[in-house]
Order: sequence, then C-alpha cells, then structure tokens
Amino acid sequence: MSLAALLIFILALVTYLLVRSGELRTWQVALVGLLGIYLDRVHYTDPIIYAVTWLAEGLTHTH
Repeated sequence: MSLAALLIFILALVTYLLVRSGELRTWQVALVGLLGIYLDRVHYTDPIIYAVTWLAEGLTHTH
C-alpha cells in the first residue's frame, strides 16, 4: 500500500468516525467533498499535494 493510499484510508476512517459520533454532519462532509472536487478541477490542489508529499517524505525519510 502506498503512502498516499494509506493517508486516504486514514482520512476516510476519521471522517467516518466523526460522522458516526455526531461531531460532523453528513452535509458538512458533502460540502468538504465538493470543495475538494472543485479545488482539483481548478488545479489549486497542486501546491497542497506538493506540501503533503514533502511532509510525508520528511516524516518517513524516504526520497
């Protein structure tokens, strides 16, 4: 499993647990998902992807 897939799995699990506990409403998750789709469509996610990759490589010391 790649590091990106592991991060996606962890974020999905945390989101699921927050919705289940009532801390996060389903409509809030939907809005955040739509924001993510929008950011991906307008290519604003490239700096975010680079920052997360840099952070993950720094924490795991892989290059």
